[in-house]
Amino acid sequence: MGTGLREGATIRVRRLAVDGRLRALYSGRVVQAAPGGLVVEALWERPPLDLGYAVLEPGDRFVEYFFTDRWFAIYEIHRQGDGGLKGWYCDIAYPARISCEEIETRDLALDLFVTPQGQMVVLDEEEFEALDLPARDPKAYRAARAALADLMERVRRREPPFHVIPGEGQPA
Repeated sequence: MGTGLREGATIRVRRLAVDGRLRALYSGRVVQAAPGGLVVEALWERPPLDLGYAVLEPGDRFVEYFFTDRWFAIYEIHRQGDGGLKGWYCDIAYPARISCEEIETRDLALDLFVTPQGQMVVLDEEEFEALDLPARDPKAYRAARAALADLMERVRRREPPFHVIPGEGQPA
């Protein structure tokens, strides 16, 4: 990527709504930098948040996968304390913009949650359709739909980071 990022470096993560409004700003630690992406570790520092399918709590550890060439980001969530896996929150988003100081990602509303057992739940479908992307940004609409299908196939095949899910899926 040519960003000069090294393992252990601190980086700011800026998560934006589709319209560019700031949704979250926090710092993380670079775990791995590679062409096309970055893996960051960050802690949940907000009050508890019950999502209905998982509860995020202070001290939960997130291993976050950002890509400059894919239309999604993956947030692997681990419980504070024992480190048990809560699941993966997959954010359908424009490809990440990564610099030496910052990762910026812009959400497209559509999400996928994957349980530690590999069950998949598509989230915010109505919110995504309400964006009217077929008229406003047809390329983003097609890319978002393809990204969701790609993520679901990666889960089925147990491709990293989903390789720890027990079951029949085999990497290609």
